[in-house]
Amino acid sequence: MKVRFAGFGLAAPAILGVLCLLFVSGPTAQNRPDTGKADAKPTPRLANGHPDFSGFYRGANAGEGIPGEQLLTKADDGSIFYAYGGATVALEGSVQDAIARDKNPPPYKPEYQAKADELVKYAYGPRDNKMDPALHCKPDGVVRTPIDNMYVVQNADSVGVMFEKAPGTYFRIIYTDGRQHPKNLDTSFYGDSIGHWDGDTLVVDTVGLNDETWLGGISNRSIHSDQMHVVERWTRLGNTIQVEMTVEDPVMFTRPWVLAPRHINIGPADDYIQPIPCVDVTSAHTMVNSPADTFKCNWCNTDTLYGGTENKLSAPLRTGRGGGE
Repeated sequence: MKVRFAGFGLAAPAILGVLCLLFVSGPTAQNRPDTGKADAKPTPRLANGHPDFSGFYRGANAGEGIPGEQLLTKADDGSIFYAYGGATVALEGSVQDAIARDKNPPPYKPEYQAKADELVKYAYGPRDNKMDPALHCKPDGVVRTPIDNMYVVQNADSVGVMFEKAPGTYFRIIYTDGRQHPKNLDTSFYGDSIGHWDGDTLVVDTVGLNDETWLGGISNRSIHSDQMHVVERWTRLGNTIQVEMTVEDPVMFTRPWVLAPRHINIGPADDYIQPIPCVDVTSAHTMVNSPADTFKCNWCNTDTLYGGTENKLSAPLRTGRGGGE
């Protein structure tokens, strides 16, 4: 059985807070990525000697433990109870708390920081924002989802990356045949990507990105211009891919924005990419914080529910008019 709750654009926010807890059977749990000594395994290579990124990868940051995916209990029948990411990841507190936790915000110029701050008033808790383009089924773009559950197909001239994510499945093509970016390029959600090799690292240069995506889900990681330029460094070590990213936006940023490296591991041999459709049915019902409608944590008292602070989780419950959303 293949069951995954990947991030998705519309994702009925109220429902996700309830469904983020899921029973996974023992055999299925055993098919999770090998998060052990992945980089100790030989790195596969193409005939030309360059590392081969081909394969199905599963679980962002799997090499460091999937954020929000914590083992809770193991039943007598072998079933394992996990708390998955999404609604359970760092959702305690208010949107202001989420902003305070953000140690690496985009370096906006003052006038664009003001525009980003203006969007905070549409946030409902630290995750949902009524103005978020992902809530309207628009692709996340290069910066917001550089790697995730994905299938990579590579040859000597290009690298194709197919992502398992709403409104998907969507894809990127990274050309490695020496071509330059086209002239008079029309902007798009994933722009135009060309790559060259720096030793065993694939350096990916992406331009032609539209301004319809956000930079991230945290409330003040949002807007960018259509002049954004992204440079990624893809490195494969054994069964692990590391992606480093630097984002430049000469219109909105005061300096390049360097993101922390992200990692993903090869998936189980019998796993495969699955489509995650997006249907915009919740954006019209998304609340905005107000004295009458406030974000509250419904999973903070987990000591009595799950028997110990080591199992503490947090997930949202929307309360307000009509008993919530």
